[in-house]
Amino acid sequence: MADSRGEITKYTWREFDEDVEKIAAWALEKKFQGIYGVPRGGLILAVVLSHRLTIPQILSAEDITKTMLVADDISDSGKTLASLEARLGFRPHVATIFWHHDTSRKPDFSLREKKSWIVFPWEIE
Repeated sequence: MADSRGEITKYTWREFDEDVEKIAAWALEKKFQGIYGVPRGGLILAVVLSHRLTIPQILSAEDITKTMLVADDISDSGKTLASLEARLGFRPHVATIFWHHDTSRKPDFSLREKKSWIVFPWEIE
């Protein structure tokens, strides 16, 4: 499908559920103490992973420590994650569903390369 944004990929709840399990399997081995969801795209992922991993969700970026995971839906340009890193003074562990090959901030764990505009199931079209 295409529109003014170019090619569009509709990411489904089923794909999300499958991807959460893969991210959770990776994260379980790391034994993170909490999870922070980057507003807005990472919030749903962080809530679901918080429950799946039975770790607290951190609501303020200032409370992120090196033992926590940062979740986001996509690392596109990398600016959001780079800004967060600059605010924290260290590079946090990051998991995303998608990443763009030109991102300035490659996540520690990501599942899918962004090749088109992504419409997530929680977004209003």
